Amino acid sequence: MFKIHLSAALIVSAIMLSACQPQVPASTAKPAASADMPQHQQYSFEGSDVRDAGLGGDDFSLLDGKGKSVHLRDFRGKVVALVFGYTHCPDVCPTNLLAYADAINQLGEKSKQVQVLFITLDPLRDTPQVMAEYAPAFNPNFIGLTVDKSRLQALNSVITQYKIAVHKVAGSSAKDYQLDHSTGTYLLDKQGHTVVYEPHSQTATQLAHDMKQLLD
Repeated sequence: MFKIHLSAALIVSAIMLSACQPQVPASTAKPAASADMPQHQQYSFEGSDVRDAGLGGDDFSLLDGKGKSVHLRDFRGKVVALVFGYTHCPDVCPTNLLAYADAINQLGEKSKQVQVLFITLDPLRDTPQVMAEYAPAFNPNFIGLTVDKSRLQALNSVITQYKIAVHKVAGSSAKDYQLDHSTGTYLLDKQGHTVVYEPHSQTATQLAHDMKQLLD
């Protein structure tokens, strides 16, 4: 049986999770300076600048809709949007993906330099076959990522890197459940650094604005 193992440190006591409801990013300690950290170029983001929040930083490998391994490094040279959720999500997840689909359209030709990755928090139900149909339904270039039972640790690692909170809410049967989870999304620059946190409330125009800054 699939199980997501979450460190207690990921659950911020000040944040009360409710089923797929908007959350605020957890505060994080400022990491030590590193040669790999991006220089602090001046931006004017609609979202929150999280370059000093210690988010991400490591490559990861998950499965796409064809069951093929996909690495974050595969998208170096592009701005990457990370959207976490699950296909049975009733509102927040599809709303986030619709907003990104609209934002991508606003970018025009520049959209070719952006990749949206939808990473499941529910690998039990979100198989590669399911993800192959779900993410591209919002935009043909969106990629849905999941894992099989043998790669659960890889998904747990990504959840930890990006400080995603997730809690299973039981339903009427073993397969009838929802997930309370963090609802914000992240923008990574062309070098793979996590730069912007976008709350669920962001509009497509705001998302497009921030992506343009990272593309210029």
